[in-house]
Amino acid sequence: IARSASAGSQAKVAASPCTVIGCPCEHFDGRELGRGSPSMPCKSCKHKCELHKVRDQEHAEVPYPDYWTNHQGLEFSNIVDLNAAASGEFQAVIDMTYVNKWTRDRSRHNPARPQVPKGFKVVAARRNENAPTWIEYGCRRAEVLTRLQEADREHNIELYSDVMSMLAYKEVAGQKADRLAHEANEWYLFHGTSPENARKIMKDDFRVSLAGANTGTLYGRGLYFAESITKADEYAKPDANGNYAVLLCRVVGGIVKYTDEVEPDPEELVQSCITGRFNCVLGDRKKCRGTFREFVLFDSEDVYPEYLIEYTRDY
Repeated sequence: IARSASAGSQAKVAASPCTVIGCPCEHFDGRELGRGSPSMPCKSCKHKCELHKVRDQEHAEVPYPDYWTNHQGLEFSNIVDLNAAASGEFQAVIDMTYVNKWTRDRSRHNPARPQVPKGFKVVAARRNENAPTWIEYGCRRAEVLTRLQEADREHNIELYSDVMSMLAYKEVAGQKADRLAHEANEWYLFHGTSPENARKIMKDDFRVSLAGANTGTLYGRGLYFAESITKADEYAKPDANGNYAVLLCRVVGGIVKYTDEVEPDPEELVQSCITGRFNCVLGDRKKCRGTFREFVLFDSEDVYPEYLIEYTRDY
């Protein structure tokens, strides 16, 4: 799973609720014996089998990253303050992914000051070491890798290796930032939010009922991510000290539903991922509007919020 990690864990996976954002289904309802194929729909929620937590694995071994401070146990959840050198790395990533582009979303979410900032200054960086969430993510990544190996025999799976945030972090941090499963379209992406909400997400994951409420629903109601700090910052909110926040997340894109339509059909895109063969949507507004690409996920287990970056805006 995490091939460069030095220590591992064993976890029992004992439930099969649906992990699609907002779905209330608590148990996969398929054939009486076994869970069926990954694409088999649940009789209850109609979402495909692979979007329900794995039930038939007695044990799942998921190594923790060797750069974590914690490596023992199955239930620990800690937010670790990082040093100035790490903050400097993230400052470089932010500088490298800055694009001076304005979109209507900036005016919508920042009506008092809708202009694009000249830059962003990192004031703090923290790492999320959450064992249960990491184990869930690792199990899902393994599932996606297996499915892609099988699907590649029938379809030509397109890999997206040009993700700006992933490349920037790799250039800055080296091997530490290049422990991704590229063959599963695993990337580092930004998610803009507030410092308070970022901590809640790091503790409890993206299991929220209001997914899409802050970012809009152009590509359907889901979790929106960006490769550019400028796009992610459109959705960031300040705390009492005037600090904004982005999460730098590991994301498993899997089989990507690409669209460069100016006015896509959001329902068709959502269904292609929660009942069809795709895992995420890549909306290419850079191509059709000259702005940014957005990455949309509909399953919370496809995301691990690893880093919290707090920053200020420079106008």
